[in-house]
Amino acid sequence: MTLSEIHSKCREIIVNEMFEGTYGGISVACRMYEVMTHGETCENCIGENFNQRLIRLIDNWFDRYNPGDDKDYYFENYVLLLYLFFERIEFVFNVINKGRKNKLFNDFYYHNFKALTKIAKWANFIKHSKEFLFTHWPTFYFEDETISKADDDVTIDTEFIFAHYNDKDKPSPTILENNAKVLVEMPNLVEMTQEFCKELNKFIDFVCKNEIVYLHLEKKSTIEDYYKATEETQVE
Repeated sequence: MTLSEIHSKCREIIVNEMFEGTYGGISVACRMYEVMTHGETCENCIGENFNQRLIRLIDNWFDRYNPGDDKDYYFENYVLLLYLFFERIEFVFNVINKGRKNKLFNDFYYHNFKALTKIAKWANFIKHSKEFLFTHWPTFYFEDETISKADDDVTIDTEFIFAHYNDKDKPSPTILENNAKVLVEMPNLVEMTQEFCKELNKFIDFVCKNEIVYLHLEKKSTIEDYYKATEETQVE
């Protein structure tokens, strides 16, 4: 696939999986808004914020950006955009499971968000490259591409990322220092997008179907008379 084809396919997946009906201003994230509001005067910012981020992903990334030939540039920017969803999901879990003391929430989190975790680790590599900074003109390619490799080439793939960029205590990849034979095997973005949508939907369902969760979040994110107060201010 060309980058343009990947770009179009990923957009199609997100629209089909994260929006109801034809693309518009309503994503499945609005379900969180609905479950945490009661009546027309309420406003919930969690549902709004996730909905807005999905809309901007379509409008500003997919519909306004035309990919060129730089695979690494495209990959880095797209992964960072998806990573922003992971950060917000992780924050929600930290709020509902303070100190990560609840084993049920921990198990659900670690067993159901493996693709988002993978995105987060690649984002960490992009943000904090460590010894990758000392490589000379690395070759970037997608994992489903076939390229020629030499025996002494060093391949940075997902396994390498988890070994060296999972957290600050992982061993530094000193093998990359002053190395001119480094390959970066980027994950298949179409598959990543499919898994991203599946897990984002799981998160939304988790919030909406667990009363103890959405009632706790509602206290922090819903203004009961938001629109009523706005209307009164406008009248005055």
